Amino acid sequence: MEKIVLEKGKDIVKRTEKALSKLRPKLPKKNSKILIKPNLVEPLPKDSGAVTRPEVVEGIIKYLNSVGKFEIIIGEGCAYTGRTRECFEKADYYYLEKKYDVKILCFDEFDFVSVRLNGEKWKEIKVSRIACEADYIISAAVLKEHAYGVTLSLKNMMGVLEPRGYYPNKNYMHRFFIFKRDWAKKLCDLLLKFNPNLAVIDGTTAMFGSHLYGELKRMDLTIVGENALKTDIFASKLLGHKKVFYLEEALKRGF
Repeated sequence: MEKIVLEKGKDIVKRTEKALSKLRPKLPKKNSKILIKPNLVEPLPKDSGAVTRPEVVEGIIKYLNSVGKFEIIIGEGCAYTGRTRECFEKADYYYLEKKYDVKILCFDEFDFVSVRLNGEKWKEIKVSRIACEADYIISAAVLKEHAYGVTLSLKNMMGVLEPRGYYPNKNYMHRFFIFKRDWAKKLCDLLLKFNPNLAVIDGTTAMFGSHLYGELKRMDLTIVGENALKTDIFASKLLGHKKVFYLEEALKRGF
C-alpha cells in the first residue's frame, strides 16, 4: 500500500531525513542519476516561505547517501530565464555543493530538447535536457496556496519547461486564466513524462493567500510520499482545500 509520511520537528534536516527513513522509498540502482527539483520560483530568501528551504534538500541528500551511491543533481529553472542562479544564491543553496558530492545546475544554462507527449493539449513540448537525462526525479516542493488552489509537488514540475517569449518566461503555461481546465490538461500532459518518483514537501511553514507573499503559519512539517498525486491531495487538505481542480484532472487521467 502506498503510504504518506508526515514528520514533525524543529530541525529541518533531521526531520526530512527521518521522514524518508520511515517511508523507505524504492530507489533506482547504484550510480543512477537522481534529480532533486526544488521550487525556486523567484529570487527570494530561504525563509520567505515561498521557496524550498535548502535544509529540506540537505535532508534528502543525507538520506540518499545513507542508502546508496548516486549521482545527485539539484536542478531548477525559475519563472524567468537567466535568474535561476540568483534564485539559488538568494536561497543559500551553494553550501550544499561544498558539503556534499552534488551538483547544482540551472536549467536555463543548458539546452532544451523536444519531447513527444501525445497528450490532450500538448503533442510535443521542449523541456530541460537535464531533467530528461535523470533516472529518478524528486520533486521538493513547498506547502503553499496559489491562484489555482495550491502549488505542490506536481505543479513544481513546470520548472522543467523551456521559457518562451521576448523576455523568456513560462507564463505561456498560465496565459489564459479563464481556461483553467486547459491549463490542467497541459500539466497532466507534461506529467506523462515528468511525474516525479518521489514527493517531498517543505512544510516548515504553510503559506496562505499567495504563492509568493502570503501569510505564513509555522507548521514544522515534512511530508513525503512515492505517489505525488496522493501526497499533494493530502497536503492540500492541510491547507484547507478539499478539492483542487487540477488534482481532480490528474485523478481522471490515472495518475
